[in-house]
Amino acid sequence: MKIVLVALALVLNLTVCGQPQTEGNTQAPVSAAQDESSANTGADSGSAILVAYFSATGTTKVLAEHAADILHADLYEIVPETPYTAGDLDYNDRGSRTSIEQNDSGARPAISGSVENMGQYDTVVIAHPIWWGQAPRIISTFLESYDFSGKTITTFVTSGSSSIGSSQINLHGLCDASVTWIDGTRFSGSASREDVAAWLNQIGILAKSTESNENTMMIRVGDTVLTASLADNSSTDALRELLKDGPITIDMEDYGNFEKVGPLGTDLPRHDEPITTGPGDLILYQGNRFVIYYDTNSWTFTRLGKIENVTGEELGKILGGGDVTITLSLE
Repeated sequence: MKIVLVALALVLNLTVCGQPQTEGNTQAPVSAAQDESSANTGADSGSAILVAYFSATGTTKVLAEHAADILHADLYEIVPETPYTAGDLDYNDRGSRTSIEQNDSGARPAISGSVENMGQYDTVVIAHPIWWGQAPRIISTFLESYDFSGKTITTFVTSGSSSIGSSQINLHGLCDASVTWIDGTRFSGSASREDVAAWLNQIGILAKSTESNENTMMIRVGDTVLTASLADNSSTDALRELLKDGPITIDMEDYGNFEKVGPLGTDLPRHDEPITTGPGDLILYQGNRFVIYYDTNSWTFTRLGKIENVTGEELGKILGGGDVTITLSLE
C-alpha cells in the first residue's frame, strides 16, 4: 500500500475531498533524501509516501521533515498564494487575516502550486498547526483540491497548548465516504523525531512503510535515529537476515578522524572493491567489522549502504569525538 503524509498547507481551487481541480504551476514533490532547499522543485522519487506540510512558523515543518525521513517519503510544502505575515497571525486582533478566516468555515485560502502526481499515493498523513481550535482553512483547500477516493488519511497537529479538538472530525467531513480515516494525534513544539516515529508505529503506518522499503535500516545513536538505504548484494541480504532476529548493538571506536568502526560479531559475505567513501557511507571491513564514515577515505572493502539526509558535519556531531555505541534495526 502506498502512503501519503500531508502536513498542512494551502491550495488554489476547491471542491470536495475526492473531486480534483485543475491548477496551474504544478509541482513535483521531492524525495526526503533530497536537499530540502529544493522542495517543490525537484522530480519525485517514485516513493509510495508523500509528506505535504503547511507551516507558518516552522514548528510543523520540522516534524513533517522527521515524518518524511522516517517513512522514506516524498516531501511537499504547501505554500499559500499570499504568505502569512506576523500581523496576519495575531490572534488578539479580531480583524487579522487568520481571525477572519478561522471564523468563516467557508474560507479557502489559495495555494501556490499543486502536487502533480497525487494518484501515485495511497495513504495521506496530514500535519498542521491548530489555529483557533481548528485546522487552518488552507487544509480544507488542500483536501478539496485532489481526489482522495480509496486512500487512507490520518493527521497530526502541532500546538503549544490547544488540543486536537474537533479539527479531525471537521476535516474528515470534507472527505469522500471511500476514504479510510485514522484518528491522529497532537505534538507540542518540543516533540522529537522519536515521538513522531513512535506514533507512526502505533497507528501502523511505519510498518507499512517498512514493508515497502525492504532496503532500509535504522541506526540508533543515543536519542537520534538515522535511516540508511542498503546496497543490493549478498552482504546486506545476510545483514537483514540477522536483523530479523532482533536489533544488533555495536560498540564502535573512532579511527583516523573520518570513521567509526566496530565488530559485528559474525562474518558476512564480502564483495570487496576499491571505494572512495563519503559522509554517511556504511562499509563492511574484513567481513566482520561495521564502519560508518563521516569523512572521506579510499580503500578496498564492501559497500553496505548509506545514511540518508545528513551532512558529514551533522553526522560527526551525532557520532561524537570518541567511542560510541550504535544499534542497528529494521524498524
